[in-house]
Amino acid sequence: LDFREERRGNMSSDDLRAIAALRAAWTNAVAARNPDALQELLTDDYEVWPHGGPPMIGPAAATAAMRGAVERFDIVQSFEPVETVVAGDWAFERGIERMTLTPRGGGEKREIEQRTMLIERKGEDGKWRFARGITNLGTA
Repeated sequence: LDFREERRGNMSSDDLRAIAALRAAWTNAVAARNPDALQELLTDDYEVWPHGGPPMIGPAAATAAMRGAVERFDIVQSFEPVETVVAGDWAFERGIERMTLTPRGGGEKREIEQRTMLIERKGEDGKWRFARGITNLGTA
């Protein structure tokens, strides 16, 4: 089976649009330096395993980490889905995350490209939220 982004005709286009909107809401909040806006995009049991770092467990931890990042950097972030699978109220995506971090206090700009796995869950309110994530630096 081939579930790459361009070949997912059997999945609900409403769900796929909502998941794309979720990703866009995340990158827009980061670009706006508004980590508090991320809270509503995460499940209560959210957990992410960043490359080389300890797990971040819960929306408060993720928001605090992002607050620290946007205080130090202007961040431009994107996610290029390679595969998106929706199965009921769960979805997973694997793709390439790209970030440009420009130090707010001056210094050299940093480019990051990493493989990323995202798991989203649709809540009882019908909204998709990020539930889990893992990143891995290296050749995308």
